[in-house]
Amino acid sequence: MTHPDGKVRAAGLPVLALLVCGGGALAAPAASDGNRLFAPCVTCHQASAVGSADGTVPNLAGQGRRYLEKQLAMFRSGARVDDSMQAVTSHPSFADPRHVPTLAGYLSALEPNPAPVTGPGEHLAGARDLYEHVCTACHGPGGRGEDANRVPRIAGQHYPYLRRQLDSAAGFHRDLAPPEMTSALRALTSGEKDALADYVSRLGTH
Repeated sequence: MTHPDGKVRAAGLPVLALLVCGGGALAAPAASDGNRLFAPCVTCHQASAVGSADGTVPNLAGQGRRYLEKQLAMFRSGARVDDSMQAVTSHPSFADPRHVPTLAGYLSALEPNPAPVTGPGEHLAGARDLYEHVCTACHGPGGRGEDANRVPRIAGQHYPYLRRQLDSAAGFHRDLAPPEMTSALRALTSGEKDALADYVSRLGTH
């Protein structure tokens, strides 16, 4: 799973220019602006930020604030690549860097999705052992992450999205996670990835 504190090949993230108006700095956005800033994201993530109905677009509601801030900056800089997210983060709403923490704070305060898309429910006992071996050290026993270190909440994330992230371990995770973590993920069989993603999707939902 995504651990964002590993080294990224890009040589640092660019500093976004601070907008000025009438010779003075813009006022910091109010927390209530988060809903407005989220508007470009609603098409994919839904108005409640719980992701797509088929589970391929991730839930953002209740995600760690600092993790979200970093991911938005990475998408905007190109350090993390996704065509849809590159288009969204190029929206004028993100031209002022202070909008990013406002949006991240808004999303982190939302209630996590109470009914994520889960997998078939097979081999969950074995998946629990896999989770404890591969994921607990960073994401915690309940999958809630650690926002101070920008470790994302994965508990209750959609199964299809989690499964895709496990498959991307050799690419995306290679640059963003500790090498021992990526090695462990790459060593998993397809069936083990199915079970692990299914187990994580069910964490914290009962």
